[in-house]
Amino acid sequence: MAHTCNWYLLGILIFLCTNSISLFANEKELSLGNHRLGWKAILNSETGTLTRYDCFVDGKWEIVPFRNDNMSGPSWEGIQLKPVDNQPYTFSGTKEEIVYSLSYKEMPEHLIVECSITNLRKQNFVPERSRLILGVNSEMKTFPDWDNKFFPTLLRCEKDFAWGYFMSPKQVIMAVGVEEPVASYALNYIYEGWLKWKWGHQIKTASFDMLHCLPLPSRHPQNLSSLRPNETKRWTLHLGAVSKLSEVKNKLSTWTKAPYIHCSKYTLSEAESTNISVYSHSPIKEVVIINPKGGADRISFKKQTNDLYRSTYVPSSENGLYLIKIMAANGKTAEASIYVRKPWSWYMKNARDFVTKNPPLFSNGCEAFYGYYTSFLAARHFPDKVKDSFIEERFNRTLPFFIDTITWIPKANAAPDRVQNFSALTGMLVDLWEATGNISYLEKASKVGDYICSEKVQTSDGAYRSKGIHYTAVIYPAKSMLELVVAEKTLADHPKWKERYERHLNSAERAIKDLLLRLDDIQTEGDLTLEDGMVTCSALQLALQGLQEENENKRHLYTAAAQYMMDKHQCLEQLLIPDCRMNGATLRYWEALDVYFVPNQVMNSPHGWTAWKIYANYYLYLLTGEVRYLSDFMNTLGSCAQIMELNGNLRWGFIPDPYIAGKVCVEMKEKKHHWQPMDSIVGEQYLDMISPWLRPDDENSVCAFKERGGAGDNTVQEIFKAMEECALTAAYVVIDEKGQFQTWNCIAKYQRGKLCVYPNETIVSGVHINAFKEISLEVVLPQQTLEISCFKGMKWFGNAPSLIK
Repeated sequence: MAHTCNWYLLGILIFLCTNSISLFANEKELSLGNHRLGWKAILNSETGTLTRYDCFVDGKWEIVPFRNDNMSGPSWEGIQLKPVDNQPYTFSGTKEEIVYSLSYKEMPEHLIVECSITNLRKQNFVPERSRLILGVNSEMKTFPDWDNKFFPTLLRCEKDFAWGYFMSPKQVIMAVGVEEPVASYALNYIYEGWLKWKWGHQIKTASFDMLHCLPLPSRHPQNLSSLRPNETKRWTLHLGAVSKLSEVKNKLSTWTKAPYIHCSKYTLSEAESTNISVYSHSPIKEVVIINPKGGADRISFKKQTNDLYRSTYVPSSENGLYLIKIMAANGKTAEASIYVRKPWSWYMKNARDFVTKNPPLFSNGCEAFYGYYTSFLAARHFPDKVKDSFIEERFNRTLPFFIDTITWIPKANAAPDRVQNFSALTGMLVDLWEATGNISYLEKASKVGDYICSEKVQTSDGAYRSKGIHYTAVIYPAKSMLELVVAEKTLADHPKWKERYERHLNSAERAIKDLLLRLDDIQTEGDLTLEDGMVTCSALQLALQGLQEENENKRHLYTAAAQYMMDKHQCLEQLLIPDCRMNGATLRYWEALDVYFVPNQVMNSPHGWTAWKIYANYYLYLLTGEVRYLSDFMNTLGSCAQIMELNGNLRWGFIPDPYIAGKVCVEMKEKKHHWQPMDSIVGEQYLDMISPWLRPDDENSVCAFKERGGAGDNTVQEIFKAMEECALTAAYVVIDEKGQFQTWNCIAKYQRGKLCVYPNETIVSGVHINAFKEISLEVVLPQQTLEISCFKGMKWFGNAPSLIK
C-alpha cells in the first residue's frame, strides 16, 4: 500500500511540475505558460484578471505589469466576473440579462483570451459601449519606475480585426491583436470623463470597445453598436511579447490571420515613390489605391517570402491623401494612407501669411507668440517688404509690454518663472537680426541671454530652473542659447561680442552637460512622467552639443546620451501606424487646453511640439549616418506638415482617439471674438485653431492663458521652425553598398557614369550625401554644379545649415 501511495504522490508531483497550466502556492493565483514556452502569466483565480505577464525576450525574462484596481484586466468594464464551475480558466458575469465571459487558452508563443457577450433579453442590447479593459499598467509616475511600465503606443481598428502594442521605455513590446472586428478602442486617461481643464500626464491602461455607439471613424466596423436577442458575439484576443518593432506586424499577422501594411515613405514630394510591404499569411487578392480625386489605381505585388509581399508605388502628381486598401484571400482587409505634399517653400510662405493675417499676441506663455519665429524665418528666405515690416513694427511696439527694454527684466505679467518664454524670445530676436541685418536685434537677444544665464535662472549645477524645478528640457533653452552663440560668433573679432559669445556658450554647455549627467532623471512642466517633450528636448540639445564638439570622445558621449534618450522615447512615437497623418508623430495627451477643448485628456498626435523629435533625429542622423533617423524625421515632418490644408488653412493638431465626447471652443455668433463651449464628438480628426478669432479688445497688452488672446495653439508654429532648419534649404541622398539610392527633397539619376543630384526647389542650397560605397557624384545647385569622384562617407555639398557648420 505504501509503495502504491508513493507512486501516486510522485505522479502528482510530476504533473504539477510539467503541466503548463498549474496552481501556484497562493490559492488566489493561477498560472499559464511556462519557461519552455518562453512566457508565463499569473491570473487572479477569483476575478479572472492578470496580475503580471512574464516573457523571455533577447535572452532574459521581462515582466509586463498589470493593474490591481478598477482598471485591472482583461476585464469587462463594470462587470464582476467569477470562475465558471467545471470550466478551468473560464470566468463569467451577468448584468441586466447580458452575459459576459472570458476564457484563457495557451498558445506556443503567447496567451489567448476568448471573450464573449450574450444578450438574454427579449429586446436589442444597445450600449454606449461594451468595453474590454486590457489592464496593462501604463501609469509612468516616477523615475526610474517608469522603465517597467508599458505605454499604449498603438491601438488600431480595421474593418475585420484590431491590433496594436504596448511598449516600455526599455523597448520591451507587448503586442495585442483581435481576430474579429472590434468597434473601437480607448485610452484610459487618469482624469477620464472630467469635462474641465485638468492637467494630468498619466494613462492608466487601454481598452478595446467591442461594441460602441456611432459615430466612429469610417475605417472602423460600423455595425457593432448592438446585440439582437439571444445573439452572442465572440472575440479572440491575443497577448504576447515581440522582440523587435520590425517584427510586430508579421507576428500579429500570424496571430490574427490578417494583412498588415508598411510603407517606406508616408509623405512624399511630387517626384518620389514609396515601397509598400504587406505582411499576410493569406495570399493578397486585391490592392486598390484611391487617389485624391477619387480615382482608383490597381498595383501588383511580388511575393518575397511565404508571408511578405512588396511593391513600389509612384503616385500621380496630384497633391493630397492616397488611401491604400488591401484584401487577402481569406476576405480580411486592411487600410493605409500616403500623402503627396506641396514643396516645403509653399508651407513656409503660407505659414508666414497666416501670421501676417493673425499677428501674434504677447502672452504669459510663449505658445501664444510663437508665430514670430515663422514670420522672421520666412522673411529671411522670402522677403516681402509689406508683410515683413508690418510684423516687425508690431513686434517692436508690443515687446515693452512683455519685458523691460531698459533693464531686460521680464514684466511680472509675463510669467518670469517660465524660462521658455525668454529663451524663445532670444531665438526670435536672433532670427529677426538674420532677416534684417539690424544689429540692435542681436544686442537685444544678447541682453535676454544674459537674463537666462543669470543666477535667477541658471543654478550652480548648470540647469535652467523655474521656481527650483529643472527646466532645461522644457522646450529647449540651451538650444536657443546656442542659436544666439552661433550669431555672436560671427562678430567675435570685436572684444565686446567675443565676451558675450564666450559667456553664453559657457552657459549653454553647462546646461547640456547637466543633461548628460542626468539623462532621463529630469523634470518637466506639469506632472512628472516619462513625458514626450521632456525626452525629445533633452535629446535634441544633447545631440546639438555633439555636433558642436570637435573632441571626438566628447562628441561620442553626447551622441550616445541622445541615442539613449531617443531609444526610450520610441514608446511615445507612432512608428508603425500605417497612416500618413500620424506616422512618426509623438504621443501627447494633456494639451487640448491649447484650443480650450475639454476634457483635456485627449491625444494630440501630431502636435506642434512633435517637431522637437524632428530636431533630435535630424541631429542624430548627421552624427551617426544611421538612415533610420533620416527616414523617421522626414516622415514625422511630413505628418506635421499636413496640419496645413492644401488651401493654406492652418489647423492646431490631429486627434487620433476614435471617440471623445467633449466640448469644442467655438465663436459666439452674437458676440465677435468671444467663445462658448459646444458639445461635440471628436474622433480621428484635426481640430482648428482658435487664436485667429479669439482675440482681446485691447491688443496692446500681455494676454493670459484661458483668456481671449491667451490660447496656446500657436505651438503649431514649431513645425515651420523645424522645417526651415532641417528641410527647407536642404536635400538628402543615401547610397547603399550596392549603389542603390534613396532621396529626399531631390531627384537623382545615373548619367554619364556618375550619380547626378537635382534638388526639387531652387531654394535648396545644400545637399547632404551619405554614401556607403565609393561613387562619382554631380550635385546641381542653383548657383553652382559640384563634382567629386570616388566619394564615400558623409558630406554637405553646398551650404550646410548654420547651426551645424
